[in-house]
Amino acid sequence: MNFKLRKTDNKNKKMKTVKRNFIKNPTIKNLILFTLLWFVGLLLLTLSTTDLFTESFFQKKYVMIYFLMIGSTIAAGKLYFNYWKNTLNYHSNGQ
Repeated sequence: MNFKLRKTDNKNKKMKTVKRNFIKNPTIKNLILFTLLWFVGLLLLTLSTTDLFTESFFQKKYVMIYFLMIGSTIAAGKLYFNYWKNTLNYHSNGQ
């Protein structure tokens, strides 16, 4: 019995890895979870800056809080946009 060993070329056997990212490919569970977190976060920030609605929300000393709220709203919007885009791509490919 003569067994010949072949050398395998690892360059030809590269496997394509799929990176699942919850921002780029959100599921409906991710969408619901981050919507709830976004809403609760904005509510808590609003309650803390207004001292449970006893002070005015629009004060100059809360500019950084406003940027934080705007940033989280943009991130939530990006999540919704990516979900909508992926859902349309999934359905347009006939799957």
